[in-house]
Amino acid sequence: MKFLIYGAGVIGSIFAGKLASVGYNVTVLARNQRYEDMTANGIILQNAYSDRKEVSKVRVIDHLEPSDVYDYILVIMQKTQVNSVLPYLAKNQSENIVFVVNNPLGYDEWLKCIGQKRLMIGFPAAGGELKNGVVNYFIGRGIARAFQTTTFGELDGKTTSRLTALVKAFNRSHIPTVTSSNMDAWQKTHVALVTSIANALYIHKSNNYALSKSTKDIQLMIQGIKEGFQVIEALGYKVTPRKLHYFKLG
Repeated sequence: MKFLIYGAGVIGSIFAGKLASVGYNVTVLARNQRYEDMTANGIILQNAYSDRKEVSKVRVIDHLEPSDVYDYILVIMQKTQVNSVLPYLAKNQSENIVFVVNNPLGYDEWLKCIGQKRLMIGFPAAGGELKNGVVNYFIGRGIARAFQTTTFGELDGKTTSRLTALVKAFNRSHIPTVTSSNMDAWQKTHVALVTSIANALYIHKSNNYALSKSTKDIQLMIQGIKEGFQVIEALGYKVTPRKLHYFKLG
């Protein structure tokens, strides 16, 4: 199975390194210093919990030709960067293009360019920091999955063979992964959730330990999440995934 990871930031590097580590054919599209680092040294991941380093050698390119065909192209970047790459994706002949992009505003622009038959949506449960060519990373596991799990889905909500194969590849690569039948609602719910969490952390200068000691601010954060979910439902969407309904209790 051939993957192109279009974007060599933290998430792209984690996905590429993990997929390559179990034998998948992985190419990464990178530019500037990241291109130089990955060409010379491969992808270097360092587990944030164990400090264990993992190095994966992958093919690195700096542009995408129309004839470069992959089983999956994973577009992993900020939403503001997507428009600049859409023309190249539109010309490319690959059949499965997966946007792993934080986007609660819908997919009309991407649909016009890519078409529904090729378009898939995803979101990661991973993160980290890129410093001096090394990605210090974590992947959501165990109790963290009660909050979020790497998720992929089709626009029409169906469980297709290509979706099943993608999820299987990620789980095989030690990235716990599930599917959603409504990625649009999923991403809108995500924004409602993380906005309150982020603002609560900002109050404490991003110190989660300090936040954990403030009952007042935790209560305010939870109230903000509940209000966000009320807005989601008032707009006609369901809070997705269903496991997040526990925030509505009490």
